[in-house]
Amino acid sequence: MIQARIGSDHDFLRLTADGSDDGAPQYLLAELRLQGLSASVQVVHHYATGFADLAEFFQQHVNDWRGWDGVRTWESLERDLKIDASHQYGHVQLRVTIQRFQPDWGNDGWTATGDLTIEPGEQLSQIAQEVKALATGS
Repeated sequence: MIQARIGSDHDFLRLTADGSDDGAPQYLLAELRLQGLSASVQVVHHYATGFADLAEFFQQHVNDWRGWDGVRTWESLERDLKIDASHQYGHVQLRVTIQRFQPDWGNDGWTATGDLTIEPGEQLSQIAQEVKALATGS
């Protein structure tokens, strides 16, 4: 089982591969855990790129560790996981949103959003390596 943990010991987004042994995963389990909040959702890969764009999203922040303007966003194919990244006060700030849509009339499902702070040096590099390994299944 391949995992990537994004955040601290107590506040984090954990991404876990679906456990298939034939390369890149078809699904990820996204678990957002913050003080007083625990939510998870299964995220489906993009049919054309898999999760390679997610790995590139984090690598882009490693490359620009000194900072960038504005907000960069990665969103899963079915919009059930969204990560907004900005560079503020010398840190990478992530706003993570996971949601579960319901097919019933009048039931919109649920949404959980939380903020994580990442150090732009070794911590961010480690996260990018873990997400790349997760995305490729290696």
